[in-house]
Parts: sequence; structure tokens; C-alpha cells
Amino acid sequence: MPKRKKESKHTGDTQQHEGFVFGDHDPIVIEHGKKFAAYDKRGRLIILGYNRRIVQEYANAQSKIRLKR
Repeated sequence: MPKRKKESKHTGDTQQHEGFVFGDHDPIVIEHGKKFAAYDKRGRLIILGYNRRIVQEYANAQSKIRLKR
């Protein structure tokens, strides 16, 4: 019997509810499985962790430090 090719399901955009607004300097936190990742406005990774609250607080603190530079 011939094997059929199994097609993968399209899961859609990973940033479904996150949006980028010009002038907005807040970091974006995205869930990757069990982990959370925070990215700055240029798309660079700030922190990766398992607790969303800790990731969000650290990313906010880093964005304030980076804005002062």
C-alpha cells in the first residue's frame, strides 16, 4: 500500500494577540510552549524564562535602563 504524505497543520501566527505600535517602547512577551520570551522593539531577545510575571518585570526594567542610554 502506498504511503500518503501527512500534511502538517498550520498553527497560525505566534503573535496572535500581540501588536507593535510605533512609539511604543514596551517589550513584547510571547509564550513558546512552557517558556516565555521577551523581545525589545527591534526584535532582539531580552530574556527567556518559565514564569511570565518575572520575565515581564525583568524586561520592563531593562527597557527603562536602555532608554536612559
